[in-house]
Amino acid sequence: MLSFYFGNDFKPNHKQIHMNKYKIGDKLNEGIVFFIDASNEHGMIVSPQDLTGTADWDEAVQICIDYRAGGFDDWRLPTIEELNMVFENKNQIGNFTSFSYWSSTQYAEHFAWFKNFVNGLQDNDFKDNTCYVRAIRSF
Repeated sequence: MLSFYFGNDFKPNHKQIHMNKYKIGDKLNEGIVFFIDASNEHGMIVSPQDLTGTADWDEAVQICIDYRAGGFDDWRLPTIEELNMVFENKNQIGNFTSFSYWSSTQYAEHFAWFKNFVNGLQDNDFKDNTCYVRAIRSF
């Protein structure tokens, strides 16, 4: 074992010693980490695969509510901002279809936002149209 002498004034500040507990792309609680907060203790995970083929918006919301993985029942459809973070980290997450994904963000009564996972464009569409679905949850 190595020992170092720092003199009488050395007092380590354990708050300054920061170990990265999580990183984008880590598997956690049957999901994949796509966001980590500044504390590096909390963040968000996304389901590792699409939850179904395509679904209309109402079906997508329900599919996420019904999703159970990792012993958790608080999975949900991501907001458009959260879906943007998923898209930005799609290469570390993997298994995305080259198509659009629903967000929970509504534009109007009959419209909701989606994100195209081919070119990154986002727009709103009739909720009766279909997109792919991924669920997210906080940890």
